[in-house]
Amino acid sequence: MDERNSALREKVAKLIGEAAEAKVALDRAEGKVKGVPHYSVIENTAHELGREVSRLVQQIHMTELVAQQPLSGKCPQCGGRHTLELKKRTVTSGDGPVELIELIGDCTCCRRAFFPSAGNPRI
Repeated sequence: MDERNSALREKVAKLIGEAAEAKVALDRAEGKVKGVPHYSVIENTAHELGREVSRLVQQIHMTELVAQQPLSGKCPQCGGRHTLELKKRTVTSGDGPVELIELIGDCTCCRRAFFPSAGNPRI
């Protein structure tokens, strides 16, 4: 497992380096950074890339979690079992908007919408 983890760490480091180099090149190509910029400009573009990566990581984690959940759930009010549907929803994270997919159930008995993942300790 340590070899796999090491390989993944190396891959992350390599990809972060490539993303940073591409971001610097893009900023210069788009004219966001010209000549010798004030350090705050450099820092702001670095944070911009970091926020983009953060939102993507959040989206991937949540998509994987939803993919592991059963596609039916019990209504917390009446206990009836219902098919769950995948719905997209945008949430505002500390790094900006993230489009997530979540499971939602609609109980036909008590006419209640429910989100079974909210009470799941694995999430």
